[in-house]
Amino acid sequence: MEKLNESTIFKLNPSTGIFYYTQGEIIMTGKTTKVGAKNGKSPSTPNSTNKLQDARDKYIKELEEENALLQAQLTERGQLLAKEEIIFEEEEFDVSPTAYIKVMSLLPHRLNLCTKERGQGNVYKFDTLFQVKRIMYKDLAEVLEVNRSFLDRGYFAVLNRKVVRLNGLDEMQDKNLDKEKIEEVFLGTDEGLSLYASASESQQKVIVDVLVEKMISDPDSVDLNTVDKISRMSKINLSQKAEEGRYLLNPESTIE
Repeated sequence: MEKLNESTIFKLNPSTGIFYYTQGEIIMTGKTTKVGAKNGKSPSTPNSTNKLQDARDKYIKELEEENALLQAQLTERGQLLAKEEIIFEEEEFDVSPTAYIKVMSLLPHRLNLCTKERGQGNVYKFDTLFQVKRIMYKDLAEVLEVNRSFLDRGYFAVLNRKVVRLNGLDEMQDKNLDKEKIEEVFLGTDEGLSLYASASESQQKVIVDVLVEKMISDPDSVDLNTVDKISRMSKINLSQKAEEGRYLLNPESTIE
């Protein structure tokens, strides 16, 4: 480093706040004064060089890890898209008009599904809860057109996902409780009661009717705790309705 002497002339650069002279540069930073090398460059030390190298290595490592994570996410997303495309292709091809499609009744009493308005055309009759019939697709397409409100209320379900998708009924059917969920309600579990609470008003009424009919025909098949819980949630006295039903079947009996 060059030495300063008495003849050295210092000047201040107003824009940078740096004192300089012809041989070198003095940088004033707070309470620390550093003497720089020629051409305004700070002298480098082994310690500072190592720190820069460490920082650079750390930054490169972080970039590599981030790149690996992004690659993994892209691979996973690509696999999911491939599966969705396969499912879409499987579900989108046409269904033969002569194919038989399973349909399930979700009512505990008679359900008539007709291919024409006002009960005309071919009529498919269901008599019991969860009864399944096979309907030719060319007829089922007309049934779905004429009886769409029944499907919306959860009175029956189409047991073929492809047919549901082709007719644009996914949202309508998925919002209703299916056989497994209704049976869960009958068990009176916390999940079952939550399902009952989420059901549409029409399906809640169906569940109440089913429980009442079970209490009339086979009281031992019904859990009284479930009856009590559904009674409180529906604000309907199921036990009283069952007694009234028994009286109608046998007028000589007495309602307590």
